[in-house]
Amino acid sequence: MEKKYRIIFHIDLNAFFASCEMAQDESLRNIPIGIGGKSDRGVLTTANYVARKHGVKSAMSSIEAKRLCPEIKLLPVNFPLYTKYSEIFFSLLYEYTENIEKASIDEAYLDVTDICDEIHPLDLAKDIQERLNIEHKLPVSIGIAPNMFLAKMASDMKKPLGITVLRKRDVEQKLWPLPIEEMHGIGKKTYPNLKLLGVETIGDMVNYHDQSKIKLVLGNSYEDFINKSHGIDQRVVTPDRYAKSQSIGNMSTFSTDIYDYQEALSHFNKLARNVTNRLQNAESIARTVTITIKYNDFKQITRSKSLDDYTDNFFTIYQIVEDLFDENQSEKPIRLLGVSVSNIKPYEKSIVQLNIFDAPKDVTKEEQVIKLIQSINDAYGVKTIERGVPKDLNNNEKH
Repeated sequence: MEKKYRIIFHIDLNAFFASCEMAQDESLRNIPIGIGGKSDRGVLTTANYVARKHGVKSAMSSIEAKRLCPEIKLLPVNFPLYTKYSEIFFSLLYEYTENIEKASIDEAYLDVTDICDEIHPLDLAKDIQERLNIEHKLPVSIGIAPNMFLAKMASDMKKPLGITVLRKRDVEQKLWPLPIEEMHGIGKKTYPNLKLLGVETIGDMVNYHDQSKIKLVLGNSYEDFINKSHGIDQRVVTPDRYAKSQSIGNMSTFSTDIYDYQEALSHFNKLARNVTNRLQNAESIARTVTITIKYNDFKQITRSKSLDDYTDNFFTIYQIVEDLFDENQSEKPIRLLGVSVSNIKPYEKSIVQLNIFDAPKDVTKEEQVIKLIQSINDAYGVKTIERGVPKDLNNNEKH
């Protein structure tokens, strides 16, 4: 059954350039810093939250920043560093879903509707936020809403490290009181003209007595802004191709902790199948398999193994997953499991007559059967024919 509402995340890296500098150099974390503006005529691109407490903000001259905060440390813009951390950010997001639209170097929209069949949206948001902050020292704010506009507005409501839910029924209470200049899409040239009409808040615009004057200011965008003011946005998250070749992965966060070995293996099996299907659908092969395990004390381990040859075979990938899990057993309860493949490259399909009884000598019978199954599924659908899970996967106890 199709869901009535979508679940959209807008994820925004907080004070991104400054966060990158602090992630790179821990000594900067507790002092006021500004990015750009090294010369007296320079202008800051951003400042960390320590500096913002002194009134320093983006687009401020370095002279004014030093006046407000004499101890501020000004750093030059370092785009290679910011590109590096942007790639880390998006690579982590792709471990959860491919339904991602890159809004800029430091923000993204995610459609997580299908993921939230198995995990509550708030738990998913907390997991993403914690991983980015703990693993990479990148603080983010996340807006959760039924559409892109409300998700964007929600992510701006609490910074840094905020998670805000904004539903359509909350619009009058939470959205309308906001200053009109905070409405996403209302530009610096537009909101002064609205204020000349006496429009101070989003609610003022919606309820203005003479909408023809509002329409005159907003022009062709009038209906779009009015709809968004009522929480209506028909846009859909449009995935782009950013970094899709870097890795393919899936994770599951559990509402109740996992203690049982076989239950963990069952989840790993499902994750490996999903990753393998996506790898095959991308017509790619991979050489490195990685598992991620997070325990209920929030400690997390990541273990990888690289193959001699590239593969897109489920049984090969799953066996590595199981081996890595066996090598890193712990009695601690498990909160999250993940599987990913990397070192990916496209493979070239060749048209051959399949015959498992007359194959090249260097091709094993196992490989022949696998290729035959895959060819049938390619032609008639991904689950037309499947091999069973080895019996000992479900029945054998590990001691």
